[in-house]
Amino acid sequence: MNVQFQPNLRTVERRLPFDCVALVLQGGGALGAYQAGVYEALAEANINPDWVAGVSIGAINSAIIAGNETSERVAKLRTFWQEITTNPLLDWAAAAHTFATKGNLPRALFNQLSASCTITAGAAGFFTLRQPAPWLHPNGAPEATSFYETKLLKSTLERLVDFDRCG
Repeated sequence: MNVQFQPNLRTVERRLPFDCVALVLQGGGALGAYQAGVYEALAEANINPDWVAGVSIGAINSAIIAGNETSERVAKLRTFWQEITTNPLLDWAAAAHTFATKGNLPRALFNQLSASCTITAGAAGFFTLRQPAPWLHPNGAPEATSFYETKLLKSTLERLVDFDRCG
């Protein structure tokens, strides 16, 4: 019997065949949660980007990565995604899901209910429905340009990102 032990990649110093690692993250809402998972896998493999850049949700993830010590990045990304995907209105439905019928129809109904709640109530720590509605604001006013208010996102990022680290 031939037994070979593989070194633990988390403790081995990795030498990459290039000098600079850049992580570029695109926009796309829920794609950002996937990006956070990719970053976690990179961190576990001890591959830390020298540069990060992003658009839309990718920019938010990039700010969290760049604005934290290497050892805190995964935890801060996880905190962000757990907070913005929490929906107290649907906690009962998620709990009932364990007892409910499985399959495509129940999943589709739950997804529609979840999307409807987000459209009308917003996402915790991310955005809320603008009150009053945009069409009630004067033409040209910043408040007349969108249905949602993002003050919650600003507050969340101020808590999770050290902007003095970003450069």
